[in-house]
Amino acid sequence: MVDVVDRIDVAFRGEGSGVAELTWGQQSMLLTMDRERSWLPMGGHQPVAPGTTVADVIDELRYSLGRYQSFRTRLRHDGAPGRDGRALQEVHAGGTLTVEVYEADDDPVAFAAEVEHAYRTAEPDLAADWPLRAAVVCRDGRPERLVAIMPHLVTDAIGAGVMVAEATARVATPVTGPQPLDLAAWQRSPSGERQSAAAVRHWERHLPSLPVLSPALRPERQRFPKARFTSPAMASAAPAVAARTGVDPATILSTAFMMAVGQVTGTDQVAVRHLVGNRFRAGLAEVVSPLAQLGLCVADVAVPLDEALGRVARASLAAHKHAYYNPLRLADLLARADTDVTRTVCYNDRRTSRAAAPDVPGGDGVFEWVGASTGPTEPLFLHIDDEPGALVFTVDVDTAFLSRTDAETIARTMESIVVAGRA
Repeated sequence: MVDVVDRIDVAFRGEGSGVAELTWGQQSMLLTMDRERSWLPMGGHQPVAPGTTVADVIDELRYSLGRYQSFRTRLRHDGAPGRDGRALQEVHAGGTLTVEVYEADDDPVAFAAEVEHAYRTAEPDLAADWPLRAAVVCRDGRPERLVAIMPHLVTDAIGAGVMVAEATARVATPVTGPQPLDLAAWQRSPSGERQSAAAVRHWERHLPSLPVLSPALRPERQRFPKARFTSPAMASAAPAVAARTGVDPATILSTAFMMAVGQVTGTDQVAVRHLVGNRFRAGLAEVVSPLAQLGLCVADVAVPLDEALGRVARASLAAHKHAYYNPLRLADLLARADTDVTRTVCYNDRRTSRAAAPDVPGGDGVFEWVGASTGPTEPLFLHIDDEPGALVFTVDVDTAFLSRTDAETIARTMESIVVAGRA
């Protein structure tokens, strides 16, 4: 990588400033960052529209920095009274972000990937740095790629999509929905406390009989491998099962996952922590801040698929209802419990398309190991994405709990369950 051609100081200013406790979504992300020993970088590099100047890119960044409080937020660890020394958020009214400008001689895409890698691997100081790293990659002085990396403390994937869409359209109307300081205020209100208390009680009810995994295996040297499973057959089968049963594909996929986990682990009742986006709640659809939290879904799935669908639908509804809570209150409960809930598997359906895929021939999907997780992970964490004509799983596994063979079997068993469910 060549040296930086230029560094541009981007002054920004926006509405809202102050110090508050972290929102529940921010606190959940901070706890996950600590557990996984990662600052959970998100973002990447994207093309710049032809004819765009460096000044245009800088203006777009200034727009986002000023519009969204989450980009103007730093952590504070000042042990304010009553805070138990826990981190707070400080939203600043303004500041200056330094944006790097590079010149790529040959391949701007490959060059931008190098810049992205450098940004991802250099952990920021979240109390001293702005939570955004940005660079413009040029060729012959013309911008080709924008690199933007931020921690998950800023937002989640859906919030990032909102931000990109509004920045592209240069929306001039006020931000839709609450900003982080507004969220923090509501969550500490009596209404917020009632919501959190009810959610924590949901977890508490399940703890005495919660089925958990035991770290019974000798972990591999690469303890936390990552796999990718691509299944065209499941992409077409899930809508077909939905048409036959009247059950939505999301429930079909989560049911198949729970059934597969039960078959591999030899348990009838299965506990799964679902990552719930929480954007179905009133006013939260377009918030640019992390909202996703884990909800606890427990069901006996040692029954035929059609019966399991009803059980999981009810359990999933409860899990989603009670996935919005103060994670510190839940952590206090779990610290006193005899059951370690982190010994359950996790599931994240992050598909963006709900349209039926074209009918494709049957056949096994493609499963391949693609590297390692950045740090410690759950016993198993399965993420579902969609690509044209296929469902794609990203599978992170802790080999102290489940072997590579177990992880692949779960993915393939899911596929078999869904495909067989068409009949």
